[in-house]
Amino acid sequence: MQKIIMGTLLTCTLAISGGDIAPVTEDIVMAPVPTEENNSWKHSLTIYGWLPSFDGTTNYTIPGDGNDPDEEVESSFVDKLDMVFMGSYEARKNKWSFLIDAIYLKMSDSQNASLLNGRVPVASEQELDTWVVGAYGGYNIFETGSSSMDMIAGVRYLSLDVDVSFLRLPSIGVFQEFYDGVIGVKGHVDLSENWYVPYLVDIGAGDSELTWQGEASIGYRFGWGDVLATYRYIHYEKDDSRLIKDLDMYGPKVGVVFHF
Repeated sequence: MQKIIMGTLLTCTLAISGGDIAPVTEDIVMAPVPTEENNSWKHSLTIYGWLPSFDGTTNYTIPGDGNDPDEEVESSFVDKLDMVFMGSYEARKNKWSFLIDAIYLKMSDSQNASLLNGRVPVASEQELDTWVVGAYGGYNIFETGSSSMDMIAGVRYLSLDVDVSFLRLPSIGVFQEFYDGVIGVKGHVDLSENWYVPYLVDIGAGDSELTWQGEASIGYRFGWGDVLATYRYIHYEKDDSRLIKDLDMYGPKVGVVFHF
């Protein structure tokens, strides 16, 4: 009887003092699963079909024959497109990006130039080969779930190869190149899961007094890539001593984007 009473008292004492008579088990701590940052490069290739308009003013100097002085000739472009290519490539890793964009235009037309400060019209035949190539580096400055914006800076290259022939006057062939530093912004705004609006604007100078471009698109995402409908405008201003006084290329284009 005494043993039963002593056992009962011991059990109550352990329970009151917080004693645990259950088997001791070790707590299992689950280590957090590390999330690996995506450091791989993402690439996209865009091929466009463009229907540009091409406006501008050229300056030519026709040498005299010894009896007559050199003659300044001014004419305007009227676009007759023979060949065009336009494409871009972009590589992106985290916040950094690289973009290269290329345009090739071949145009020819019959024009009326002017002599003697516009008082005498002269028929002319013009052929123009043009390359416009831009190379940019970019850094993302704004990112949300539905929009993104990069600051971009780089160089735009323009080459002009012009052949002009006049009725009963010497023909002229001129090749010029221009390098301009540019800075701008590039990004997109999502309208829905599939629809979005990409854009790009830049401005700069160098061999040109001023150059700028702007483009805006409406795009739709498919499983295999994107389709874009875009309007683009490129402007150049030169000094009067250059072959080209001013130059504008503008118009709609349709593109296909491949991601890999």
